[in-house]
Parts: sequence; structure tokens; C-alpha cells
Amino acid sequence: MKIIKSLYQSCTSRYFALMLFLWASIQNAFAEGVDASKIPDFKIPGVDSSTKDPMEIIAIVAKSLVTLAAILLAAGAILVVVKALISIYNEATSEGGKKGWGHFIVALIVGFIVIFFCLWLVKLAVGLF
Repeated sequence: MKIIKSLYQSCTSRYFALMLFLWASIQNAFAEGVDASKIPDFKIPGVDSSTKDPMEIIAIVAKSLVTLAAILLAAGAILVVVKALISIYNEATSEGGKKGWGHFIVALIVGFIVIFFCLWLVKLAVGLF
């Protein structure tokens, strides 16, 4: 119990110090003011263009939908991998579990491959713009 209490106090003091540092950094940034010349000029596809061509508008919407689908696929893949890893871990650590640590390590490797592939697809979809 003493170990948990000392660990909790150590973590809370470090968290407090970190939050105090971040708060001071933000205050310092606001005190100096924002230099508008350093803010880049972002061009948002579809919003900043003054096109009236329906085919170009449809292409922009299609690219946006592909990007949204890739992001949702990646989020779904991450959730499936995490759920599978949790269930295999619980099975590996239970007394009468049939699966061992080998199954967990294989699931971990395959899960990371699936996640990186989905994130690569997101990168490709964002690259359409």
C-alpha cells in the first residue's frame, strides 16, 4: 500500500509540474503576441477554389469521401486489433486459458501490420488533394 501511495504522489507532483510548465508556456506565447506573417496561408480544397464546374466539385467531394472512408477504416482496424489483443491477453493470463503468449505475440505483430497498412491508406487518400 505504501508503494502505491508513493507512486501516486510522485505521479501527481510530476503531473502538476508539467501542467504548470505548459500553462506558463501558453501565457508566455500570449504575452508576446502572435506574428501574423508567420502563419501559413492554407488553401482548403473545394472551399478556397472559385470553380463553378460541376465535375470538379464532384471530384472534390469524391476525394473527400474517399479520405473519410480511409480514416474510418483505420479507426475500425485499430479498434478491432485492440479488442483482439485484449481478449487474447485475458485468455493467455487466465488459469485455464488455451492460448499462450505465442498467440498474443503473433496477434500483436499482425495487428501492427494491419494498423500500419490502414494508416498508409489514409496517407494515400490524403495525398489525393
